Amino acid sequence: MSVQTFNPTDLSQSTANWAVAQRIVGPFAPHAQVSPDLTIALDPGYLLNGTTLTEVKAQVVGPFAPPASGFRIDRVVVDRTTGTASVVAGTANSLTPPTIPSGKLPVARVFLDSTTVTISNEAIADERALFDQMHENPKVYCRAHLGGTDQTGIAANSWTKVNLSSVDFNDGNGFDVANKWFKPSVSGYYRIRAQTNVAIASGHNYGVMIYKNGVGGAYWGGSASMQTGHTAAVEDILYLNGSTDYVEMYAVNSNAATTFYGNKNATFLVASFLG
Repeated sequence: MSVQTFNPTDLSQSTANWAVAQRIVGPFAPHAQVSPDLTIALDPGYLLNGTTLTEVKAQVVGPFAPPASGFRIDRVVVDRTTGTASVVAGTANSLTPPTIPSGKLPVARVFLDSTTVTISNEAIADERALFDQMHENPKVYCRAHLGGTDQTGIAANSWTKVNLSSVDFNDGNGFDVANKWFKPSVSGYYRIRAQTNVAIASGHNYGVMIYKNGVGGAYWGGSASMQTGHTAAVEDILYLNGSTDYVEMYAVNSNAATTFYGNKNATFLVASFLG
């Protein structure tokens, strides 16, 4: 087994070692601007999310808004997934910094008072803690539905997208109401359940399907035995890459033009991150 060691006589190896050391200790280093103003600078950084390595360019954070009177301690954090920096404003005249929001990692505290016109390095307290040993899987889950409005005029014998328009919860913002699909920003395996309630006459078939990236997959169907609404449901586990992959809900029936019932307990899609 070979081990890399620091060797002052081997300048090329020493340079490489120092470059690695800098990469370990340098990510997201906060400091004042070369010409100080009401913003601060963060050095480039990187984040490892499962098997996804995200390289983040240098960032400018702010401008900060000094308090009208007294003092305030603000906090700079970065998103655990994207590395994007943001400011969490503190409470006026409190020595306790603001709480670290869910899904964020702390980078720095910034002291501001009513006389602050520029932020110097003396006002910045480095508190980078980029490796959270207690951090569990990110919370990404949603429940989307038709918001109580029936989707009408569904053509017979044609797989039709269910236009989910509302959410009961959407932790991680994976469900996109505008596009009516689930498109999470975290890669991994997801449990997906789709259910629809269809107005259908006796003797006709119906079904629901989970589409990934515009292609149908898991499917469950049935045959109506009476002239009323019927429920079809399907559940599957899918891998989504956290960037381009998305999931939609489609349904079909062999009746004439018909309806997907809008009651949120009848027609809905549920998605949750497994890891």
